[in-house]
This record gives sequence, C-alpha cells and structure tokens, in this order.
Amino acid sequence: MEKTKKITISFLLILLLLTPVLFFIIYPNYNKLLLALNSFKIYDITKETSVKILTQISPPKDTYKEQVLGYTSIEESLSNTNIVLDRKILEDFNTTILVENLNIQGEIVQGENSQRMNDGFWHFPTSALPGERGNAVIIGHRFMHLPPRKDTFFNLEDIKIGEKINIISNSGNLTYIVVETKVVEPNDISVITDSDDYKLTLITCTPLWTSEKRFVVTAKLDKLYKKV
Repeated sequence: MEKTKKITISFLLILLLLTPVLFFIIYPNYNKLLLALNSFKIYDITKETSVKILTQISPPKDTYKEQVLGYTSIEESLSNTNIVLDRKILEDFNTTILVENLNIQGEIVQGENSQRMNDGFWHFPTSALPGERGNAVIIGHRFMHLPPRKDTFFNLEDIKIGEKINIISNSGNLTYIVVETKVVEPNDISVITDSDDYKLTLITCTPLWTSEKRFVVTAKLDKLYKKV
C-alpha cells in the first residue's frame, strides 16, 4: 500500500512539473496542430485511394471514347442532323438528376452532340424536356468518372423497379418512378423515340468497363403514374 502511494505521488509531481512545460510548447503551436488534425480526414483519404485504384483498372480514356462515340451508337444518331439550341433551358434552371439510393447526382447539360457528356449527364436534344409529355432522354458515361464521385452512371445497373429518380431545378422538382430496365444494342434508337406518355429514359454503357451494349432505364412521371 505504501509503495503504491509513493508511486502515485511521484506520478502526480512529475505531471505537475510537466504541465507548464507542455503548455508553453503546445500552446504557441496550437493553431498549426489544429489545422493538421482537421486536414486529416479519413473519408477524403479513402476516396482518393479508391479513385486511384479504380482509375488504374479502367480502360484508357481514348479507347473509351473511340468505342462509345462510334457513329452507329445511340449517342451519335444525331450525326447527320443539324441541331441548334437557341437556349439551354435545363442549364438556365440549374437542373440536376438525383438517384439517392445509388449515389447518383449531377448536372444535366445540353448540347448539339454527345461531347457534352464529358461535362455532365447529357439531355438528348431531340427528346422532350423533363416534365413535358414525351420521352425525356438523358445519357451519361459509366466510368469516365468513378465513385465516390456522384456525377456518373457507374451504379445505374443496380437500380430497381419502383426506384425514384428526382429531377431537381430552380423551377421545381419532378419525381419519376422506374418501371422497366433492359439491355439493348448500342445502335437501338427505338429507346429514344418519342412517346405520348410522360416518360424519362436513362442510358449508359454495359457491361461495366465496356461499351458493348446499352443499359436502359425507363421511368414515368410520378404525378401520373402512382403504381408500378
């Protein structure tokens, strides 16, 4: 008991002596230490590492473009059509697409050709605008950007019937309900034809890491289509 008491007292005395020393050492550098601790974010480190690994196993970007942007593909079916967009309405209203369960979220961009897919989810220019009667078509890259980035259709094949797809803009929000998924040939333009319904079609490449075929998601506007 006496020995334990002596050890405790000695420890307290040492701590008492060290406290002011540690204070004068740490306090002047407190701000630097705090910034260093704040910069050490495990999520950011994990994200950076995962992107590096996935990027290494993905095909070269040039090869991807050569395959995906072939002239017989759905995306390039406009090659012989002269389209001029007088106004990019979706961009003016900061329109984005959100599929929360799949970690998909990003800007919907507009343009006369598929090169705009490099900037975001591309609204096919001859299709209806989201919320209008007809077939609103949005086409996006599968692995140009990789998770944990959200502006990619990398996870699109995991979508389920009944899933909600939200179109969010400054003019209001729309909710579509997924009613069908399918795989088609890359030149099957039937999936982008117009419709009398209020429909949304999402298109990306499949299987993963290839542009062999197209994965197509069909959804209908929730206001008009309550049941799946």
